[in-house]
Amino acid sequence: MGEAHTPRFAAQLGIRRLYHYEEFNACYLSTTLRDQKIHCANPANLNDPWDCRPWLDSRSLQDPEVFQRVMSWYHRQAKQPLRSDLKQQLEASLRNDPKKRDKFMDDLSKDIQRMVSKRRIYCLTPDPDSILMWSHYAEHHRGICLEFGVDNPLFAKALQVLYPPEYPLWLPDEFEAQHDRTVEIILTKAEQWRYEKEFRLVSLMPNLKADWLRPQGDYFALPAGALKSIIAGCEADYSAISEVVKEYLPTLPVRRAVRVSNRYRLEIEG
Repeated sequence: MGEAHTPRFAAQLGIRRLYHYEEFNACYLSTTLRDQKIHCANPANLNDPWDCRPWLDSRSLQDPEVFQRVMSWYHRQAKQPLRSDLKQQLEASLRNDPKKRDKFMDDLSKDIQRMVSKRRIYCLTPDPDSILMWSHYAEHHRGICLEFGVDNPLFAKALQVLYPPEYPLWLPDEFEAQHDRTVEIILTKAEQWRYEKEFRLVSLMPNLKADWLRPQGDYFALPAGALKSIIAGCEADYSAISEVVKEYLPTLPVRRAVRVSNRYRLEIEG
């Protein structure tokens, strides 16, 4: 059986600033500055095929206790409940046919993936000087990095991503009673991604009460003063970025990442 992890917030870890890397697009940046909102990602569109796409292991159903619990959940939540005899037939086929168990769990995995894809996320890191992050997410150092304060009602809810050494065991019945298990799926990535030190804003499910984590379409609204600066990459067009900021939010500092002489290191100036 899987074990839920308690998500940790950036503020709990003493982090005061979070950063979001992106390519420089004058239209996108002007929208952020003018409308004070940030574009969220659909979990279904992430670049890692394991990220937010859980796959349930059919071998877990070989445990009689797990099997019975999963089947009880399955029948309970079914939109069209089966007759007693059909329930028995289904359970017998799943016990005896590994291929049917595989398909059963695969179908449930896709259902959970569809559920997760209704959320929206915004990815952040506490490091504005990561050479790899600038390379991977900011147009090969030609993009920008948005700096946010954590002391506000939106970024105070940024949650730390988990990087377990082994793929977690998730069971479909857990998501009905344990909200944290659903959030855990969104906060779990392979250990190879640990260098990102990622935090995420995770939207509430649709139709819940108003909250900073309830997106407006595909955007989170920014609290006043949450955006602290724009950082230009070391290969970016600093003048073009500064012009956009000057037009829409002239009081916002524009800083720049610069290469340190004779070292594989960046420093943030300004």
